[in-house]
Amino acid sequence: MIHTLPDGYRMVFNLYVFEGMSHQQIGEMLGVSESTSKSQLHRARAILKDKISQTS
Repeated sequence: MIHTLPDGYRMVFNLYVFEGMSHQQIGEMLGVSESTSKSQLHRARAILKDKISQTS
């Protein structure tokens, strides 16, 4: 399901969850603000939650 996320959301999700990076580090790496990183993570989690609830 993670692979179906939009590119930006997927990158932020993977870096935060699997690589343990902070939003500040992600923002610097991707050239976005810390708040954009937080927003994209929130949206990625919401999309995944919705997809998981549809399969249950």
